[in-house]
Amino acid sequence: HFCMEWLVDWHSQHDPEQDELARLRAELDLLVERRKELRLVLEDERFGEDDDEAPPKATPRSQEDDAEELEKMGRCESIGRRPGVSAPATIDAERMRNWQKPHYDKPQEVRDKIKDIIGKNEKLQVLFGHLNESSVYDVIDAMKPVDVEVGTNLITQGEEGVFFYIVEEGTFDVFVAREDGPAGKVLEYNAGAMFGELALMYNAPRAATVTATSNAKVWALDRDSFQMMLATAENTKKSQYEEFLSTIELFRHMTKYEVCQLSDLLESELFDVDETLMQQGDEGTNFYILEDGEAKAYITGDDGEVEVMHYKTPGEYFGEVALIAREPRRATVRACGSGCTVLTVKKEDFDEVMGPIRHKLEKNIELYPSYADIVQKLRKS
Repeated sequence: HFCMEWLVDWHSQHDPEQDELARLRAELDLLVERRKELRLVLEDERFGEDDDEAPPKATPRSQEDDAEELEKMGRCESIGRRPGVSAPATIDAERMRNWQKPHYDKPQEVRDKIKDIIGKNEKLQVLFGHLNESSVYDVIDAMKPVDVEVGTNLITQGEEGVFFYIVEEGTFDVFVAREDGPAGKVLEYNAGAMFGELALMYNAPRAATVTATSNAKVWALDRDSFQMMLATAENTKKSQYEEFLSTIELFRHMTKYEVCQLSDLLESELFDVDETLMQQGDEGTNFYILEDGEAKAYITGDDGEVEVMHYKTPGEYFGEVALIAREPRRATVRACGSGCTVLTVKKEDFDEVMGPIRHKLEKNIELYPSYADIVQKLRKS
């Protein structure tokens, strides 16, 4: 993430929106050029130098070309990222050369059905949105059908990720085991859902176990095809978070640059039912944005513990009071329903990225109900 010194210097010299636009253009230009070069290199090898039908050869890269590319890369990557436990998937010429695109024949109505599922799922749109129709069908043709019996663990927490899945029919439960405790259910998947992408994007172990709760049918895309035909982890994650943040009223006051910066710092966490996200009286360490599921806030006082808030709409947030007021947590928040997924911003990053909307956060603090008001309301009812 950006260090504070860099931010101060940057803001004094640049307009955020224009600089972000330039950064994105440079990154896009770089990726497009590198993709073209890799394709030409591979086509040269495939056709051979003496083949009359050989396509134009890739022009050898000069030192000037390399210097220009390094400058672009420096421009794109000057925004440092927090190191992760796993490296994002990368694509190079050797991987492209050795990869064989699979093909599983399907009737056109089946291909169209899968495409319709992709079109109706916002998360799938993040993965497929940059592809044209022909490329989408290429990915669909690379998927193989898998029949899953009830009770089968399609993926198991801790194992290596091999496939990405789209559910055509059936239901699944998602379980997460934390430390040495038993696995707890956190989510449910139905027809039209997708899962298994994170382990493939980050070359990381599976983060959860997904178990069929009925006989089901899924479409599976292998790891290499997923990485070659869709997207790399960082761009996908950032695009997904930026799209989500753009739907939240609070963040509509931020520029594209600021939203991009915030999305780069977000970390996703799953919480089981009744698991505590934050505890009243503790020091504040994170700011939370509800991504999926439900959570409730409670305050404990002379009359015991009372419920003060019910978070169930994606985009609702909490945890900012302790960070803004520099005081202990005023409430306890626990996951409810079937659990929840939240995006978190660490305390050390909060002031840095939330500056543009800090005044709005401070104003909204006044809207939180007090313990006395809730108790009085309960007594009247």
